[in-house]
Amino acid sequence: MGAWGSGPFENDDAADWVWELEDETDASVIIDTLSAVVDTPIDEQVESPAASNAIAAAEVLASARGPRSPDLPTEAIEWLRVNGALVDQRLLALAAGAVQRVAVDSELKDLWDEEGDDSWAESVRKLLERLRA
Repeated sequence: MGAWGSGPFENDDAADWVWELEDETDASVIIDTLSAVVDTPIDEQVESPAASNAIAAAEVLASARGPRSPDLPTEAIEWLRVNGALVDQRLLALAAGAVQRVAVDSELKDLWDEEGDDSWAESVRKLLERLRA
């Protein structure tokens, strides 16, 4: 699976994705990442890389509202410092929709279910709560 933990950035896909934020001066990378999941046809399962990236993007947005994730990578912290004011209800709703889709029907969910480890599902549940608060 390429994961060393159940946290949003504890997998290869999200660790690579966060580098895309480094030079961003808007929310386009986050919007594109979340939209890729939300726009996946209902009869198709969200693939693991897209799901992992959406969880990471949603965590960046949730951290803008606080409390900030203690595991937030430096690139995400810097993006928030420069672009945190862009985080609004519209982005938070997009993030919640993407996370909900990942939690219900994604290859990533299936992989964690196969592991028999509830820590990922709990992490996703808490992320949804933070996005919806």
